[in-house]
Amino acid sequence: MGTTTLSNLTGNVKFPRVSVKAAGTAEGEVDANAASGLEMDELTLSPQRVSAKTTYSKQLLLQGGAAVDLVIAQELQNAMNAFIDTKAFDTLDGATINDQSTDGTTTLTAAIAVAMESAVLAAGGNLAAARYVMSPSAYKFAKNLAQVASVSALYDLASNTFNGYQAVATPYLIDSSSNVGQMLFGNFQQGCILAYFGGIDLLVDPYSAAGNAQIVLHVNRFFDFDVRQAGALSKITDINAA
Repeated sequence: MGTTTLSNLTGNVKFPRVSVKAAGTAEGEVDANAASGLEMDELTLSPQRVSAKTTYSKQLLLQGGAAVDLVIAQELQNAMNAFIDTKAFDTLDGATINDQSTDGTTTLTAAIAVAMESAVLAAGGNLAAARYVMSPSAYKFAKNLAQVASVSALYDLASNTFNGYQAVATPYLIDSSSNVGQMLFGNFQQGCILAYFGGIDLLVDPYSAAGNAQIVLHVNRFFDFDVRQAGALSKITDINAA
């Protein structure tokens, strides 16, 4: 989604962010200037460990060759990526960002989509690179809304856009409850930051399970995720069908 990513960090990182944006004022030629109202705080990115391991037989390796190692390592990496994505969306769900939800029953309409976009624009977010992210139920409602539109579809299937912006559905942004979806919109490069501390740590252990003719593969990665500028994002947590 374009989230700002920092790689190969070696320790805790304090990252500045704007909590209240600056405002200019008109003044006379020699009048004293006024305070801008700018307020800044900081977020701290600290290593969090995600890990996975699996055990497979030496016979499988002999039969499949190096391709088996590659497939297994890729599956473990996918598991770690899924964990990181889920953690990121959980963080966004609990963050204080523009919330357009309406007490448990927000019907998905064009007006709701525009309200999400307007909230980001009013907070200073850059709409040029903004995108929608939908939970499974929100995706279902959005696609159905496109199918019944009589003039122009809100969800353009040809370009995979929703109300003019790129859209993606993901199982890692989970539904709020059964048949109640969630949706995020915004500029994720402005709004979010993802940090990786070092690279992927991959350890092939041929010894601990050698008595069973097995190999143990361990994978670790250290990361952190946080909201950088809340105003660049908006959300709805209670989307229902129209």
